[in-house]
Amino acid sequence: MKKTIQTALATLATIGIVGILSSCGGSSTTPAVSSLKAYDGGDFTLNIDPSWKIINSSDFYTEIPKETVVAFTTPEAYNGFFINVNVVKEDLKQAVSSIDYGRANINLSGQTLTDYQKVQEATITVGGQPALLHLFQARLSPTEKLMRFVQLYATKGNFGYIVSGGMLPDTPKETRDLVGATVTSFNLK
Repeated sequence: MKKTIQTALATLATIGIVGILSSCGGSSTTPAVSSLKAYDGGDFTLNIDPSWKIINSSDFYTEIPKETVVAFTTPEAYNGFFINVNVVKEDLKQAVSSIDYGRANINLSGQTLTDYQKVQEATITVGGQPALLHLFQARLSPTEKLMRFVQLYATKGNFGYIVSGGMLPDTPKETRDLVGATVTSFNLK
């Protein structure tokens, strides 16, 4: 499980760093949450901004861990960072509740991330089952920028899913809300 939380956060950081290197700056107007479109990931669905770029596993940079199923990124950078969302799927070897899976990952975040600060934790419903939503700020390492994360933890059978959104702490509220709406729209089939 420790590897999965690191996988989800590493994917966000890699997409963001690559975005920093390839960005020209600028930011676009954030569309309303009501304009999100469904993305079908096979065993899950997720609502995303139709202007965001979809990055499938076949198109990932070599640094993105194999447990990452798909990633989405803004078309333009905000303050040099591409805001992004990714879905990680982990083989758990045995069934565990979404709440227990989420609690273990939240505890791990607090133990392994630099400058970790929990902002909020909530129980929501995914596929008719309770799941944990975790909002926090942290650095992936002492030398990296402080990031704001929104993570949803859900399980089905022997698989655990972490849906992560990553952005800079000063990201405008409308964009933070859009990332939150995307992450919480995750549903298992």
